[in-house]
Amino acid sequence: MKRHKTKMQHIAALMLGVLLTLGSVVQAEDNTGTGDVAGDSAALVDSNVFQLFSSGALTLYKRAFLTSDGTQLTSGDTLPSGTLVDFMIYTNNSGSIAINDLSIEDVLDPLFVYQAGTIRVDNSQTCAAAICVPGEEPAIYAAAIAAGAGSDAAAAGDTVSFDGTDTINVGNAVEAANDQQDAVASSVLAVVFTVQVQ
Repeated sequence: MKRHKTKMQHIAALMLGVLLTLGSVVQAEDNTGTGDVAGDSAALVDSNVFQLFSSGALTLYKRAFLTSDGTQLTSGDTLPSGTLVDFMIYTNNSGSIAINDLSIEDVLDPLFVYQAGTIRVDNSQTCAAAICVPGEEPAIYAAAIAAGAGSDAAAAGDTVSFDGTDTINVGNAVEAANDQQDAVASSVLAVVFTVQVQ
């Protein structure tokens, strides 16, 4: 029994092992806006062009759910070998501006074996505040599970891939063959994939 508990505690420890990349550096791609002077579009000059840079305010979360019934798991839960678990990684873009070129990389511990064809991405949910509360996570998970699975192959036409060994990639920062992943404004970008406990 102790061995299984150790495996589940690994889930909690590995929640910190996810890398979030925004653009080619660790911030959002520049957002450019323009404005006119007193409604006079002819008066639009370079001085009216501004840049908005992300301060890196996005926070990344990783949660685990039983694949069989969607029960959310907590640190210390005990699972037998062979159990299927859905990992959900999400970030809340609570701002009014879309974030372009966002990438997520998750390197799995050998205790978890990725199940082919299970990476899903959803960007349709919202949270009431900048930080999602635990009560909002089941809805985020349900929407992501309902999304169509991407291809495991790194190829154009898809934003997700699995490297064949241990790494889940979303976006093109690490896996250049993937399409760019964007996060629309005022919504949660969630990624869900299934693993088997060894």
